[in-house]
Amino acid sequence: MSLAARFFHWHRWVGYLIALQVLAWVLGGLLFAWLPFQPWVKGTDALAKPQQPLPADWPRALAGLPTERGALQSVQSVATASGPALKLRYAKGEHWLSAAGGELPAPSAEAIGRYARTLYRGTGALEAVQRLQEAPTRLGIVRELGERKDAWLARFDDGLRTRLYFDARSGELLALRNEAWVVYDFFWRLHVMDYSNGEDFNNFLLRAASIAAVALVLTGLTLTTLALRRVWRRRRQH
Repeated sequence: MSLAARFFHWHRWVGYLIALQVLAWVLGGLLFAWLPFQPWVKGTDALAKPQQPLPADWPRALAGLPTERGALQSVQSVATASGPALKLRYAKGEHWLSAAGGELPAPSAEAIGRYARTLYRGTGALEAVQRLQEAPTRLGIVRELGERKDAWLARFDDGLRTRLYFDARSGELLALRNEAWVVYDFFWRLHVMDYSNGEDFNNFLLRAASIAAVALVLTGLTLTTLALRRVWRRRRQH
């Protein structure tokens, strides 16, 4: 077998192995370049993110708290469906208090609906509010809340099918999701070849595919070089 035939054989089989992934990379890059990221994917035009400054008398709300949770690591002021609240982080987990003091009540469906309407800036109407033990998987691999369980979902009937997720315990806004975000996340997971959480850039599949893609390019360049050399030789003979 000639040198050109060997490289053509290798180029063809590497192409068979990597063709679909290269197509996913190209389609993903095209989507990332053209899909409006902030207004569509992030939903900045449809959401007014809540801002809740820390109240000046916040230490008063902490008075009398039990100490068995361990050392207090941080205090964060958060807007929730049940009103302004303090999120306390301990080594053993989180605890919620009303900004005025006392336990923060868990939100109802009606409270989530009212709060969602105050945050939403789109053109649609509130379609439904429901409590989910787990967010559904979209397009086979996209999980809108990752590993998080138990959340309230408020759906709006706009063109992108905007969905607002809220913490079931506190009513804090967790995430905005829509159909543009689902498509973007789907192709992002294909792009990095991490089909579980879409965050691992150093996984084995991506490394192997990258090596195969380099091999595809190198064998293609070699074939091109050999072809140009043949053309040059023929012209020289003539």
